[in-house]
Amino acid sequence: MSDQGRPYAGASREARESARREQLVTAGISLFGTQGYRAATVGAVCAEAGLNKRYFYESFATLEDLLCEVYERVVADLRASVLAGGGEDAAAVLRGFMGGFLAWAQANPVQARVHLFEVLGVSARVDELYRRQGRTIGDELASRLSATAAGPQLTAGQQRILGDMLVGAGVQMVVDWVISDYQPPRDELLGQMDATLGWILVAGLATLGENRGD
Repeated sequence: MSDQGRPYAGASREARESARREQLVTAGISLFGTQGYRAATVGAVCAEAGLNKRYFYESFATLEDLLCEVYERVVADLRASVLAGGGEDAAAVLRGFMGGFLAWAQANPVQARVHLFEVLGVSARVDELYRRQGRTIGDELASRLSATAAGPQLTAGQQRILGDMLVGAGVQMVVDWVISDYQPPRDELLGQMDATLGWILVAGLATLGENRGD
């Protein structure tokens, strides 16, 4: 057996490297979501992970590389929450999305800080990752909404715009809610959202009727 694959303490070299990588990612989530990405250092991450500094470069070339991996993990968890709910109509789909987003942010404040604040403006690379992940969630949400409509379907471009609008509005709602110390209570905020969407629908139908009467 080569040195590369030789077991140590019951684990192969590959398994040990994988375990150390997971330790670094876990430490990155903790530090970026509490102290902030810009305040973190490679040394601090390794200290949090309980690893020698040399092991950082075994898995990541830079701290930004770790941030990208951390963000991918955070968004995967968020995506599972916001897309978990079903719904036979558009209102139920939207409520499931926002209810899942709010519940996730409140239950996971460390991860929420990474997603809502720490990845913004780091670099063009991280900005593109942020946009791509938002687009993925937006596309899936818009597709679900489109599936509830009995009338004419949106074009692909219109679905993309709808997804961007909903994700952008959802993020802004959650940011404001987190900064406001989770006030008003989640169910109350969702009720306000339902009422607002209802108002928009009624106002839109009224405008449509007026235009048809001209």
